[in-house]
Amino acid sequence: MKDILKAHLFRAGKFRAWRAAFMGFGAIACFWPVLAAAQNTGGVSTPVVNIDHRSAQYRITLDPDDNGQTGFAQRLHYQQAINDDMMWRVVGQTRKTAESDFDFDFVQAELFWQVTPNAMDYQTGLRVDARFRGGDRPEQIGANWLNLWTLSDRWQARASAMTHVQMGDNAAKGLALQTRAQLMHSLPEGRSIGVEIFNDYGRTGSVQGFDKQNHALGPFVTMPITDNISVYSSVLFGLSEAAADTELRFWIIRSFD
Repeated sequence: MKDILKAHLFRAGKFRAWRAAFMGFGAIACFWPVLAAAQNTGGVSTPVVNIDHRSAQYRITLDPDDNGQTGFAQRLHYQQAINDDMMWRVVGQTRKTAESDFDFDFVQAELFWQVTPNAMDYQTGLRVDARFRGGDRPEQIGANWLNLWTLSDRWQARASAMTHVQMGDNAAKGLALQTRAQLMHSLPEGRSIGVEIFNDYGRTGSVQGFDKQNHALGPFVTMPITDNISVYSSVLFGLSEAAADTELRFWIIRSFD
């Protein structure tokens, strides 16, 4: 009887997870007709590299617009550990433009390096990026400092300091400056909830006041769907005038570990 009850509860939990995932898709579908150009498909990366890790992600972000136009950005990436300290990732992104719903945005190559030993509660690492765009848009090279704090069995914090420089005929001057942070609480059955903040300060030499910068904050939830598929859903709310009022974000993560 206990085994039957456990099996029933397991199936019920799976059903609730699938229902939550479909609700996330439904929320995006409801807002689809009134959303415009999305920008932020990024996350708050961990510096931790797990040996033998392999995974792929699909991400979509939708961003409200005052003109009521539909817009969205989509991203695919694949990442794989090289050893227990280093990992590579390749990212491809499309965006909606006046010419196409799926206009090529960029391809980006990334290399992660975990600096600290695995046993430490504080982890730090570096990520370097090379981004390639189409047309007459500039390429860019980025360097990022990634940090993670294990605060308890259930609580974890991440923070990143990010910068890049553009290259090419139409390159903007100066270094781009960004920070990101996340506070996450782990729940039973592999789920988690938390809050994230994204800060884009502009470029050195032309940093303006808070409302001219892009600052956004919002909650997120993650949950497993199967043993190797999980989903992430979040909403970002603009804190500054330059930021979008609302961004809806949804990811599907497929692990091959």
